[in-house]
Amino acid sequence: MIFSRPTKNPENNVHPVLYQIGECQDCDALNATLRARIELLPQSDIVGQHHYLGGRYENLYVAFESIPEIRVILDLATTHAAYILNCPKKDLRMGWWLNIMRPGDITFAHTHDEDDEILSGVYYIDVPPDSGKLVLIDGMRREEVQPHAGMFIFFAPETLHEITRNESGRPRMSIGFNFGPAKSP
Repeated sequence: MIFSRPTKNPENNVHPVLYQIGECQDCDALNATLRARIELLPQSDIVGQHHYLGGRYENLYVAFESIPEIRVILDLATTHAAYILNCPKKDLRMGWWLNIMRPGDITFAHTHDEDDEILSGVYYIDVPPDSGKLVLIDGMRREEVQPHAGMFIFFAPETLHEITRNESGRPRMSIGFNFGPAKSP
């Protein structure tokens, strides 16, 4: 699997960087497999749900065995995180979840700095046209990112962010994740 190293947000030479972008190149087949597995995911494979807002759970925690192909994306995300944080992968611990935004859904403004997180991010599996933008907020500054399938976006856990309404006719699928320091044995 080939990926490009994360880069700073484009066209920003004035303000501090709010996010970095990475790409999973040649991941169309993998994304199609992930999308198909998620669409057929039985309710019994969802082992946890959190953040019930706007009539849906924003975070779906899934039995890893249900989507074994997800390991490729999680490993790439960890590689990106180690690069951004300039630390060995073994020094990082990852938590992850699925986010399925159905037509009409939004994700309300929130942060990920609830525990010992040092980096947050998202990987986009399926992004139909008009299915929403990621909005990162820093005081009065708002930066909108139009995601696409195969894109990673990394940001500080304390960055307030939201996702605009899914105006498409299909679900938008992504994997959210947080990184913290690996726990000592």
